[in-house]
Amino acid sequence: MMNITSNIIQDILPLYYSAECSSDTKLLVEEFLHSNPGFAKTAAADFKTLKSTIPLPLTPTDEMNSLIKARKLLRARSYVLGAAIFFSLAPFSFLYTEGKFYWLFSQSLISASIYGLLGVICWGGYFILGHKTSDF
Repeated sequence: MMNITSNIIQDILPLYYSAECSSDTKLLVEEFLHSNPGFAKTAAADFKTLKSTIPLPLTPTDEMNSLIKARKLLRARSYVLGAAIFFSLAPFSFLYTEGKFYWLFSQSLISASIYGLLGVICWGGYFILGHKTSDF
């Protein structure tokens, strides 16, 4: 049988602490820690520093909640993109009234400016939502 050294146990401790190892590996680590109290004390101290870097196992509920959140963000980003395109193009649109065409930009500068400002705001929201969705 192979001799289990502290280096081997050190390598599998992150799996042990994150509960991602088999029951046999868990039993092996626990027996080794029980028979080597000095190493167990050092491992416990190391675990406190490693705790923030070890990913916690996700439950199916956590995964579903993440999926729902990602879908909502992507849907919102799509709506904001549509609004951004609309409000960006609206100042360059025209009106047809009383048999004549009127360019919004040249005939109503205030309305065109408001549409343009709304377009800029929507583009900002689009890029902010893009940054949030990149976290997934």
